[in-house]
Formats: sequence, C-alpha cells, structure tokens
Amino acid sequence: MKKFLTLFLASLLSLGMQAYAQDQTVIGKVTADDGSALPGVNIAVKGTTRGTNSDVNGDYTLTSVPSNAILVFSYIGFKAQEAPVGNRSTINV
Repeated sequence: MKKFLTLFLASLLSLGMQAYAQDQTVIGKVTADDGSALPGVNIAVKGTTRGTNSDVNGDYTLTSVPSNAILVFSYIGFKAQEAPVGNRSTINV
C-alpha cells in the first residue's frame, strides 16, 4: 500500500509539473501586408481578459500563455486573426 501511495503522489506531482511547464512566453511582431509595423494591435488570449498591445515597432510579449491557448489579434480597420499557440514561442502576424 505504501508503494502505491508513493507512486500515486509522484504521479500527481508529475502531472502538476507538466501543467506548469506548458505555460510559456510568446513573443512576436505584427505587421501590415507591406511589412510596416502595426503599433497598438490588441493581442488577447481567447476566452480570457489577459492580453497586451503591440509597441511602436509592432512587437509584443505575453507571459504565462498555456500551450492550448489561441491568440486573437485585433486592430481597427483590420479583420481579427486567430493563431493557436501550441509549442510555438514566436508568433508573427
């Protein structure tokens, strides 16, 4: 019984560590079709209130993003775009 309990607790700890390890930092650049930077683009984690905006160079950084998240990029005058994160740490749009 002690072996089972020890194995069970070790499994729970392992699952908890895997869930934590799936959160990552995502960086990227948002540009127009002509390659010019788009400052002020809203980048949000879909289904949450978490997000950020691109800076004057079109660059952004989001921390603690789950690998199963979808990022939503929205900007006035442009159609919103979605990008699944997966195992990517850089997403340029």
